[in-house]
Amino acid sequence: MIKVVEEMKKAGVKTLRDKEWQIEEGLVLKEGRVYVPKDEKLRVEIIRLHHDMPVAGHGGQWKTVELVTRNYWWPGVTKEVKRYVEGCNQCQRMKNRAEMPAGKLRPNQVPERPWQHISVDFITKLPVSKGHDSILVVCDRFSKISHFVATTEKTTAEGLARIFRDNV
Repeated sequence: MIKVVEEMKKAGVKTLRDKEWQIEEGLVLKEGRVYVPKDEKLRVEIIRLHHDMPVAGHGGQWKTVELVTRNYWWPGVTKEVKRYVEGCNQCQRMKNRAEMPAGKLRPNQVPERPWQHISVDFITKLPVSKGHDSILVVCDRFSKISHFVATTEKTTAEGLARIFRDNV
């Protein structure tokens, strides 16, 4: 128990009351909860058992803290649980996003004349044919006319403007 007291003073705990700490059956207890020594593998395993198991159900940071601190205690338990949950792949994939809904969809305005609204895209990673490995696709929204121009992936913005001017 003296070693625990020394560790606690190093951790920044200013006062230790005798009623807080007990030794029962070889375990050091703090307020009835098992004190977990500074062993990273042991602490991670305790968190994993209270977070990843099907019974725990990946309950998030605060649910995991609540489950762990029912029976165990160590300095910084909340920070370690937070770090573990933030690194949990399944929790990050299933997490609800705190974003506002996108709102109602509204249709785009219908163009009044040809070539008023166009879309431009590249089709890349094609087999090389006559020195070209990409296709520039330009589509008019009004008339639905499309132009397909052979080009390369290395086309610059200046080259794109030149291709557009010469072919569309």
